[in-house]
Amino acid sequence: MSDMYTREDKGKDTVILTITMPRDDFDKSYNALLKDQTKDSSVKGFRKGKVPTDLLEPSIKPMLQFEVFEKLAPMFINTAIQKEKIELIAPPKYSELPKFDNKDDLEFKVEVTIMPEFKLGNMKKIKVEKEDVKIEQKDVDQAIKELKTNNETKAKTINDAWAKEIAKKLNLEDIKSLDNLKKEIEKILTTQKNHMLMQTYQENALKQAVNLSEIVIPQAAIEFEAKERERAFEQDMEGRGVKTDDFIKQSGIDIKQMREAWLKDAKDALESDMFLTLYAKTKDIKVKKEDIDKKIEMIKKSQPNADQSIFENEQWLEYIERVERKEKAFREFIEVALGKDFLNMEEK
Repeated sequence: MSDMYTREDKGKDTVILTITMPRDDFDKSYNALLKDQTKDSSVKGFRKGKVPTDLLEPSIKPMLQFEVFEKLAPMFINTAIQKEKIELIAPPKYSELPKFDNKDDLEFKVEVTIMPEFKLGNMKKIKVEKEDVKIEQKDVDQAIKELKTNNETKAKTINDAWAKEIAKKLNLEDIKSLDNLKKEIEKILTTQKNHMLMQTYQENALKQAVNLSEIVIPQAAIEFEAKERERAFEQDMEGRGVKTDDFIKQSGIDIKQMREAWLKDAKDALESDMFLTLYAKTKDIKVKKEDIDKKIEMIKKSQPNADQSIFENEQWLEYIERVERKEKAFREFIEVALGKDFLNMEEK
């Protein structure tokens, strides 16, 4: 197939491809489909399958023309996209359809959304205030109360005996008294709060990094990702044997609010992913083969029943490498943006 297309870049995130489909290719497919559609037709006065094509064609011609176009067009579109080395972030959209009823080649236009080029911002400008982690006595008392409410025990009063019984249920060692249990709970609550704060710090730092790098995701990509999330939700409901409409009615959830949430989640995820890709590229972050091998071994252990051939698939291996590269970029970014003390806090 020759390069029967032209490219026009409109703005930072849109490409218009004007594609020419040879009339001979179109007519050949059209005539084959017309013959197939009319071979078993019945019209009064004619034997079945012997109805003249000229008699039937006018009523079905527009439908068949568009059906043929929809069948052939993706091949031409994909060829142009591949030759232009365009990385799709949303499905192409027709912006102009061809004229079918003449003898010229068919010319049509598609709008392709691409990811704009971004430049890494100054990461030194990221500022995240660290909070002091303090667990108050009322927090410990509330945790004790919840343990009492949610667990059946022989001891009916909160005392040393009850504390030892609860400790066994929780697999806590060396708990001999209620005071021991309270101290252990205070440690657990401190660790939990540290992890929650670390998550907040990371999200804050990423959001600042996205803004500093002036990353703006094209709306078409956000909407496509949000629709994919909605589709995954519907498939999950279907897998559970539940109709989506019934679930929404029974749970009292507003589908508009859910779609707004999917849009926000898609936007945040795409921004973070774009930033980490940009960071890895700018900082020339490399992934060692042993890192990938280690990741694959972890996946194999977590999914012992997986089809083993996937682990030899080149596309899958490339995907794993991209994931590992972004994870490495994230760890390096957090260390640079927040400091090693934040990483140490996360590991406690």
